[in-house]
Amino acid sequence: MKGLSSRGFDGDARFTFLLSLLTGAVTLGISHLYVFYRVRKCAKICRHTSKKISAIAVPGHQLENGNITTDYQSRLDRAATLYTESENDPVNGPAVIRIIGGRPHLGISEARAGHQYLIQLGIPETAISMEETSTNTLENMQHSRDWFASFDNVVLVTNRYHLERLQTLSKGLNLTTQPCAAEKSADLPLHKLITETLFLHWYWSGRLYASLTHNQRMLDKIS
Repeated sequence: MKGLSSRGFDGDARFTFLLSLLTGAVTLGISHLYVFYRVRKCAKICRHTSKKISAIAVPGHQLENGNITTDYQSRLDRAATLYTESENDPVNGPAVIRIIGGRPHLGISEARAGHQYLIQLGIPETAISMEETSTNTLENMQHSRDWFASFDNVVLVTNRYHLERLQTLSKGLNLTTQPCAAEKSADLPLHKLITETLFLHWYWSGRLYASLTHNQRMLDKIS
């Protein structure tokens, strides 16, 4: 559901977070293992390249002392490469890039930091747009819904461990996206896969509860 920020962690988020923990306990961890399998499988099989690109979306990553992290840099580097490749497309022409990432840190948002980095790589400023008002990944996607909807397909570039959650959120928002792994290698730290498993399990616990109970208020928050 929501992220763990002070603004995003509301009553429904707290409830579904506890529900996620309870579900894991009742199923003896089987539900978590299934989600872990999904996260790992997507991380392993997702392609590192993409063709016929018209739009590229790059989710932000929490900054460290106002600077982009290694994971965030790999997302931006891959997006820049895809953009450069799109410049040679005689049909669609150069792609556009959308950076989605708020949580301002030391006066700069994730999206703004990513924007500056892409400019340094030589990407034209006119090709880049930003969403920098959100507090978590779900809000990032929701606040960029109109941008996503303006393209038939958007290449969503993120780290391999993050791909399954991003694709799940995209489907939940009825967005058409094509996953693209930021890294070429599929070797991933276990702790990052586990973290993604916990977040995705939380999301699914909340979504299933809201659907089964016909709780429209909660469904509106994730749709």
